[in-house]
Amino acid sequence: MLTDAEQDQLVDMLASTAEVMGEKISPNAATYMVLDLATYPLRVLAEALTACRREVKGRLSLAAIMERIDDGHPAPNEAWAVAIRAADEAATVVWTEQTRDAWTAALPLVEEGDKIAARQAFLEVYARLVKGARAVGGCAVYQPSLGHDGSARAAALQLAVDAGRLAHEQVADHLALPPATPAFNPLALLAGRVEASPEANERTKQRLAEIAELFGPAQDAAA
Repeated sequence: MLTDAEQDQLVDMLASTAEVMGEKISPNAATYMVLDLATYPLRVLAEALTACRREVKGRLSLAAIMERIDDGHPAPNEAWAVAIRAADEAATVVWTEQTRDAWTAALPLVEEGDKIAARQAFLEVYARLVKGARAVGGCAVYQPSLGHDGSARAAALQLAVDAGRLAHEQVADHLALPPATPAFNPLALLAGRVEASPEANERTKQRLAEIAELFGPAQDAAA
């Protein structure tokens, strides 16, 4: 919701845009427009007014502004392409509430193996949900659905942050790098032995065991 100061700015922007388009807008008309537009961020409204000045031939209208507002809701097929990735529990997806809820409706059909029917159900539900959201006004809100693949999760979340869909503070804990785990036991190394650290993964332990075997005689002699 726009603050009082931002609403005053919007009135000025509406008056200036109307003037550039060759007309004047009355204070009452500007006030009603602001009431209908106040649920959108000022930046989004400024972009819509810029598009009106460049594209609209004739009078500035509320309908012309609304048509040019980028509210962040993906197109239906784009939303489906995001949602279908959630079928993989390892994948992290960043989606809108409407995409999530439409996916929930389509999921039983996906689990039955009928992706064609699932897609159709998704698109129908998604269109209805987005229409309802747009009737209320405001921009789409994105949220993460975390998969269990840690490296892919961090990459997906960072892309969403870079695109402005998520705030860094929302996902900072998932973007933090885990503390480095030493592959070998440093104390054993000082004593001339090659030993894996308890935290090392199985592949690392196996490889270090092979190295220790190669240097076995030298370690025995040092002992």
